[in-house]
Amino acid sequence: WRAGIPAKGVPACAACHGPAGAGMPAQYPRLSGQFAEYTEAQMKAFRDGVRANDPNGMMRTIALKMTDPEIKAVADYATGLR
Repeated sequence: WRAGIPAKGVPACAACHGPAGAGMPAQYPRLSGQFAEYTEAQMKAFRDGVRANDPNGMMRTIALKMTDPEIKAVADYATGLR
């Protein structure tokens, strides 16, 4: 969450979504407290090109570099943030 996965070129989630996952309205959504299953499904939708509200492809580019276990770990972590 705070460090990303430098070896894979995955930036820290906290860089955009904030250290506590509060997000930045109109730019980056709040992830703290979100159901892990929902966050995981959205990350996979970005990766698979199913989700279409990513005009710059930022999340798609990030999600493409992540494995299913990495996506699940981020989703599980974010759900516990407050």
